[in-house]
Amino acid sequence: MANKYLQQFFYSRTKKLCAIHGQILIAADASVTSTTIIGATVAKTGTGEYTITLDSSYQALMSLQASLSAAVAVDLVAQFGAADVVTARTIVVRLNTGATPTNPSAVCRINVAILLRDSSVVI
Repeated sequence: MANKYLQQFFYSRTKKLCAIHGQILIAADASVTSTTIIGATVAKTGTGEYTITLDSSYQALMSLQASLSAAVAVDLVAQFGAADVVTARTIVVRLNTGATPTNPSAVCRINVAILLRDSSVVI
């Protein structure tokens, strides 16, 4: 990650935090229509499952948050699955009904906030 330009003055007691956030827009057929996440790409990888692939490796994953929004009522909850930000650079997001991965039946948006530690940090 040290090869990317990052805005300075992210106030934290943890050194060199990087925030990646944005939205994944999902069509009614459950395909990814677009994303506003800078520094990552998103692909549908299974029923109700979307994989975020980061452009760079990071030293550690500090925090993940996701929420789902739609113009109509949807009974889905966004949940994170496997995450490897060091080697594979991937984070899995699942949309579940109960504990079952489920494709959305309406246009929706997954709002994502990822907090990482920059790979250039010496601990």
